[in-house]
Amino acid sequence: MLRPFARFRTASSGFTLMELLVVLVLVGIVASLATLSIGDGAERQLRTETQRLAGVLRLARDELLITGDAERALGLRRDGYSFLELVILDDSTREWQPMLDQQLGPWQLESGVIELEYEQEGERQALPQTAGWEPNVRMGNTGEMTPSLITLRVPGKPLERHIQISLEGTIEVLNAPPE
Repeated sequence: MLRPFARFRTASSGFTLMELLVVLVLVGIVASLATLSIGDGAERQLRTETQRLAGVLRLARDELLITGDAERALGLRRDGYSFLELVILDDSTREWQPMLDQQLGPWQLESGVIELEYEQEGERQALPQTAGWEPNVRMGNTGEMTPSLITLRVPGKPLERHIQISLEGTIEVLNAPPE
């Protein structure tokens, strides 16, 4: 009586081809979902840097509205950005100097991964590579800002994101350039 049972048991041990195929399909689906969720590192970094720049622009605008301090500006270079404040050196000399603040600058972008472009009134403005800071987007203590478009781009790839700034101080992140 035990003998037929033992024969049945040995015949059913192991996996069938169908079971192995189902497991392989499930592993493939999980791997593809993991790959999609991770995405391209450059794209993720571009999105992060764009959100960071838009966030610190809003922070600087809001801080000016609350404190009523003097005029500030955002200085752009191809490799980074910094907020600038107008410093009075003597009775006749005023100069834009970078703010030494953990949030507001200067902020260096990773070399060769992301670069900045700047447009004002529909015209592209040349940005210095590593020279000093010049004011690009001026910010007043009543909330107004220089209307402009900042583009963050991954060199050599068709990846870019845009920050559109209006005269009223509205800051909007766009996936495509405005029309």
